[in-house]
Amino acid sequence: MASKLFPPIPPHSDSCTWHLTETALRDLASHRGRWLGDPLTAITMLASLIDQAERMIPELAADARRKHASWADIAIALGTSPEQAELRYSPRSPLRDTREPYDPD
Repeated sequence: MASKLFPPIPPHSDSCTWHLTETALRDLASHRGRWLGDPLTAITMLASLIDQAERMIPELAADARRKHASWADIAIALGTSPEQAELRYSPRSPLRDTREPYDPD
């Protein structure tokens, strides 16, 4: 029996996402032994977090499809069009994101 999915909502930023991102930046910089007072370091850490988050989406989109989510549902959750969501995340798309969720160091 398939799991019931919550209705999709568009992404949005608020004080919660700001706080979580700020905490993740500090944690990642600390883990890598870097100083966030350097703006280039902060940009690199933020780009690393964005890259990691983007790498997780294909697996989550596939899981949502297995649980009968439509491309329109996935598009709402991503803040894009159904066509763009399917083009980027469908296993049948030649333009799909094929990055692995995690690259070992």
